[in-house]
Amino acid sequence: MTLHDATQDLRTHLGDFLDRGRQDGVFHIQPGGPGSVPTLTDLDLPELHLDLLPDPPSDTQRATLTHLGYQPHNERTWTHPGGWRLVITDHGSGWRAEQAALRDLLLHDAQVASTYRAAYLKGGRAHADHTLRPDALAHHAQVVGLNPARHVAQLLAPLDAPWMFAAGIALDLHLGHVARPHDDLDVILPRDAQAHIPQLLSGWRLDTPLDGTYQPYTNPLNPPNHQIHARHPTLPGVLMLDLLLTDLSSGTWHYRRDPRITLPLHHARRVTPEGLPYLTPEAVLLFKASTAGRDPRGKDEQDFQRVHPALTPEARAWLHEALNVTNPGHPWLNDLN
Repeated sequence: MTLHDATQDLRTHLGDFLDRGRQDGVFHIQPGGPGSVPTLTDLDLPELHLDLLPDPPSDTQRATLTHLGYQPHNERTWTHPGGWRLVITDHGSGWRAEQAALRDLLLHDAQVASTYRAAYLKGGRAHADHTLRPDALAHHAQVVGLNPARHVAQLLAPLDAPWMFAAGIALDLHLGHVARPHDDLDVILPRDAQAHIPQLLSGWRLDTPLDGTYQPYTNPLNPPNHQIHARHPTLPGVLMLDLLLTDLSSGTWHYRRDPRITLPLHHARRVTPEGLPYLTPEAVLLFKASTAGRDPRGKDEQDFQRVHPALTPEARAWLHEALNVTNPGHPWLNDLN
């Protein structure tokens, strides 16, 4: 059985979340690890990196993997007697995207693959991944970089509304460089502009996450529902667009999670010299401070550490006050003092 066959087998037996109406299943799956690179197959087993819902897997899903012949090493790592490893990725560290960037580099540059081999033989997989991480991120920044954002900006150019990039890509735009690969691209759209989405994204697959399932997007989407996932095979470098419908009425950006927190739109929305609009970094970090009620995810903590030293005194004060209101006792407050 090939990795492609194994991928199809997993989708068939675990279900495909993208089939809509499901509360579980495969969200994404891709090959990875040095063993999936032709020049490095002798180092390790090839891997399949599986993004599975729910996270962590249910008992039923674990039983399905066992039925398919997978043997657990731990909760996230399984091996198959056919000769490959299955890694169930987490949803917060950014590991899946970084592994994809590393694999792209190893496939692209034989000399780098040779360097990886030497590092692997010296210190093992984790050491080799860590050693090549800066090169992988630099390669990703050069090959992918801001191309997904530029692509989306062209699609949304006809929209006469103050849309803007959010989340990690907004921080990249603010600092002027791409620091890490992104799973998706977050875009803020005024809620009253959503009627234009089907025309602007004609030919795209549009889904709305509702009650833990995917449903086809139909306009209008009313509060508290605010997300539209958009996919198209021509979208470069990321899995999808995450369109976030936001209240931008009266020239004001409203924090979706707490109506007490606002910013004047002329401050909340910034534009790069290239003309790419983005949400101001202090507002991005407020979102990243707590995702779905949890403490900051690994990649969000990394984003805070790289961005907060560059905040203006006014931005630091605003974020400090916003965290005091929404999340008193948050660990970032000490760094913002």
